[in-house]
Amino acid sequence: MTKTPPVSKSFQILEQLSLAVIVIGQDGYIRFCNQQASMMFGQSKKKLATVKLWDLFIRHTFPERLLDELWECNRSFFDNDVEFMFADGRSITTEVTADSMHLDGEIGCLLQIRQNDNLRKINQENAQKHHISASRHLIRGLAHEIKNPLGGIRGAAQLLSRSLDSDELKEYTQLIMEQSDRLRDLVDRLLGPNALPKRSATNIHVVLERIFSLVMLDKPANVSFQRDYDPSLPTTVLDPNQIEQAVLNIVRNGMQALAEHFDKTTSDETPTLIMQTRFAGNVVMQDKRFKQTIKISIIDNGAGISEKLIGTIFYPLVSTKSDGNGLGLSITQTLIDQHRGKIEVESMPGKTAFNIYLPIIQDNEGSDL
Repeated sequence: MTKTPPVSKSFQILEQLSLAVIVIGQDGYIRFCNQQASMMFGQSKKKLATVKLWDLFIRHTFPERLLDELWECNRSFFDNDVEFMFADGRSITTEVTADSMHLDGEIGCLLQIRQNDNLRKINQENAQKHHISASRHLIRGLAHEIKNPLGGIRGAAQLLSRSLDSDELKEYTQLIMEQSDRLRDLVDRLLGPNALPKRSATNIHVVLERIFSLVMLDKPANVSFQRDYDPSLPTTVLDPNQIEQAVLNIVRNGMQALAEHFDKTTSDETPTLIMQTRFAGNVVMQDKRFKQTIKISIIDNGAGISEKLIGTIFYPLVSTKSDGNGLGLSITQTLIDQHRGKIEVESMPGKTAFNIYLPIIQDNEGSDL
């Protein structure tokens, strides 16, 4: 490989900028990068100075057509939604500004790259929250409309049963009552949790250990269920029963998905689900920044969630399972919302992670939630 000439020392002022700056030649090799770019791409400046920009990624959405126009016409461009995915699975979304420049007798390209994951994530969360809220209002309205005549149907079947002499006919009225009860239970679930959280100072690991014990009783034999806890996490004010229900829904979904996926493959890899806890700081949840939060992650090595579903997976009646009713994750999100927390999902083939963030609240602060 021919060694590329260095960029003028005058460009060292770019080291002082808070955004990533990269200069590339028409051959694609990086001629200069500042420290912020080194941090963004997770490579040393020395390493970056020896590679082509495109070799850093396994996938990207950089507008190469516009870059061709820059080489040909010196035409600058801007793109506010460029995604870079790295071999380690990390992905970042950025804003990119590209300008032409003179570079040792040829045309070079000065790229200014600003990471905008947080802003994009907040916008996506707000949009998703709006859609989910609208869906819940619609479904709750429908559930109430269904529940009222359902009670009349059951009552009529019960009265009819009392006036019948034939045991065979009574079996039919009994069937009507049983199916009415089943529909009533489904409607109650559609209406969502109706009890306010009963909060108390709780060690999150006590809740998770209860989940671990429950799941170990009936988990698929071929699935490994592991724990990875941060024992230094403090107690926080929450409703242990509601958080147990929220996390248990995710764990059981993950167990079922793992068992189904690995039954269909010939992989030697062990299907594994990990329940992990970590401390997370400065997390924005429901338009408020919390300096201290507990992060609960449910991680599995299954097939992943399809791109078609991942944006709507918390919507009521949306399910990845053929026999699912799509209520588990919707209820989970409702319970987490009641705790001023948030839940996110990251998924790719071989790794899916549901991340729950809960604020660390002391006793005297619990009443403010």
